[in-house]
Amino acid sequence: MAQGKFSQPRSGKAAPRRSERPPEPKRRPVREDATLSRISSDDPFPPKKASAPDSELEEWIRQLNLDDTPGENASPAEEETPAEAPDLSSPMPPVYNQEILSSRRPYQPSAPQEPEEYDGGEEEAPPTFTERLMDFVDNHRKGVLAGLCAAAAVLLVSIVLVVWFSVGGTTDDPYGNRILNNVMVAGVNVGGMTRSEAVTAVKRATANTFTKQDMVVQFSGETLTLSPKKTGAKLDVSAAVDAAFAYGRTGTQSEQKKDYQDSLTGNHTIGLLPYLELDKEYIQQALNEYAGKYAGQFTQSGYTLEGEKPDLSAEGFDESTPCQTLVLTLGTPGFGLDIQELYAKILDAYSMNVFLVEVGDVPENAEPDPLDLDAIYGELYVAPVDSSIDPNTYEIVAGTYGYGFDLEKAKALLAGCQYGDTLRISMEYIAPAEADDILFRDVLGSCETPHTGNENRNTNLRIVCQTLNGMILEPGETFSYNEALGQRTAEKGYKMAPAYSGQELKDSLGGGICQGSSTLYYCALLADMQIVERVNHGFPASYIDLGMDATVSWGSPDLKFKNTTEFPVKIQAEVSDGYVKMQLLGTDTRDYYVKMEYEITGTSEPETVYEEHKPGEGYTNGQVLQSGKSAVYVKSYKLKYDKETGNLISKDFETRSHYQSRSEVVVRIVKDDTTPTETQAPSSESTDSSSQSTESSSTTQASESTTQATESTTQATTQATTEATTQATTQATTQATTQTTTQTTTQTTTQATTQSENSPAA
Repeated sequence: MAQGKFSQPRSGKAAPRRSERPPEPKRRPVREDATLSRISSDDPFPPKKASAPDSELEEWIRQLNLDDTPGENASPAEEETPAEAPDLSSPMPPVYNQEILSSRRPYQPSAPQEPEEYDGGEEEAPPTFTERLMDFVDNHRKGVLAGLCAAAAVLLVSIVLVVWFSVGGTTDDPYGNRILNNVMVAGVNVGGMTRSEAVTAVKRATANTFTKQDMVVQFSGETLTLSPKKTGAKLDVSAAVDAAFAYGRTGTQSEQKKDYQDSLTGNHTIGLLPYLELDKEYIQQALNEYAGKYAGQFTQSGYTLEGEKPDLSAEGFDESTPCQTLVLTLGTPGFGLDIQELYAKILDAYSMNVFLVEVGDVPENAEPDPLDLDAIYGELYVAPVDSSIDPNTYEIVAGTYGYGFDLEKAKALLAGCQYGDTLRISMEYIAPAEADDILFRDVLGSCETPHTGNENRNTNLRIVCQTLNGMILEPGETFSYNEALGQRTAEKGYKMAPAYSGQELKDSLGGGICQGSSTLYYCALLADMQIVERVNHGFPASYIDLGMDATVSWGSPDLKFKNTTEFPVKIQAEVSDGYVKMQLLGTDTRDYYVKMEYEITGTSEPETVYEEHKPGEGYTNGQVLQSGKSAVYVKSYKLKYDKETGNLISKDFETRSHYQSRSEVVVRIVKDDTTPTETQAPSSESTDSSSQSTESSSTTQASESTTQATESTTQATTQATTEATTQATTQATTQATTQTTTQTTTQTTTQATTQSENSPAA
């Protein structure tokens, strides 16, 4: 007999396990009856299993009248007792080891059969895994249901988390993973929406626009239609929504705060062009073809750039990368349909999800706008970033290149163009200031001195400036004028020019170069350099202030100064416009600037020397052959002023300078016997006065020689000695001194002075 399905009684009592049941006797198959529908497998709530004793089972079978006649085991009482209708409301015992057929045929009684006797055979086979599982589920229904509910809850939470993070959910988002207020995308206010909500809303708003709706350009009497099939318009909605979501979440903290504040009071529109596929060439071609029907088509002036813009950053710059080409197009007069302006309006309409552009009337006889090269240059120009010096480490920070074009050249070319012409101009790199330009950007000291009209002397000065120009003095290095120029020779180009030799002005090779040393010395003073060696001229120089000159000669004397700054110093020198111009360039870290002043502390009058000539030699009595100069004693001072306030900070003594006197030479006419002619002889009073003057002059000459021999003596001592010597000599000298004595004294004084002067090259 086939094994049937398990079912349970309505009472809900659990049936005993198969292993616990005693073996049952074999029975005849139970015939189907309509009453079996109560325990059909189609019942949505099958009864639970319950144990049923054999007597109950037999009674149930009997009540169902499944047998035609009472069995052999029926008792007499049962035969006599009329059969009662089965109680269908009572719980139904389970039916074991029977096959329940799905069909429900009418009951047909069959011939009685004898029940099979139990032969004491083997026990029923143990239940299968499926049967045991069903038993476990039946016996632990509540626990199983609770487990299934927990698993379903875990699965639901997992799905929610996956969706949350897929739309960018995070607990750290300040706006709750929602777009800021009043953000517009394709005309839809997506403020306050999540990404997914915004995508849905924008897709709904654009479902029938970009890919289905024509762009209509409305003129006064006709229209131009741009179909989506031709323009290929297609919007990336997700990318546009991402841009909306990023608003207020990108940029600096202050920018994000401003975006948030703006979103509370006004709309922020996300332009769609960056996220819109569009055949722009087709649109421009359609506009050009439409405008072509007008005679004398109007075109507007404009410009474009051909090529890719180069990387100007310090890391990515490559000077070999080609620059772009600026293309300038001059418009043509005619009907005033500005194609470029109309093209821009159409793109703006697409960006706003709008598909109507109204143009109106097209004006006639319109003139194209002139090209404003200054404005174009301002738009394209990228200024170079010059190298700089780190204020803390004093290291050089490299600059970056700029970008532009030759504006003046472009203006000249544009002036020769006509309507409709096209002008192409190459863009250019603009180099930043080099490190040297940064190191030498400040003028530490500057001086200009006028030169004479002597061409040989000016040639010597030009050679000096050419030699010194660009010379660099490192920090702590000492500069020597003689070492820098070397010996002045004709092979180097030096010329013969006037220079002092003692008190006489004579032509010397390299004459005039002291003007270069004096100009440079003044620059060093203003730059606050340390002066190592300097000697003043024998006489004041006409081209520079007292106390600011410096004489030089090959070997000695020399001009030397030391660079006491923390940076290199460069000499800049030239001869131009009648001046010798010199500068010391470097990096100025001072908070003050320098001015120089001098003070004359004393003078002494020049002596008069008479030079005798005979009548007829071409001289006249009393003729001045050489003007005299007084001796001058000078102190120079360095004054420092605050750069910000201009207030004097300090005034310091710099050095002393002593300039010699120069005798005045006067002609005296004498006869052959050395007796002056009557017409030329002075009166006795005049003679005495002249004689006294001569004697006094001779004494003064000797005193000057003594002073020059003792230059190391202080000025006060020198003056006192001179005055004392002059007074003593004057008292000891008589008026009877002869002319011969006067000449001898003059020669002696001249020799002494000559020995104390600088060499001829000074």
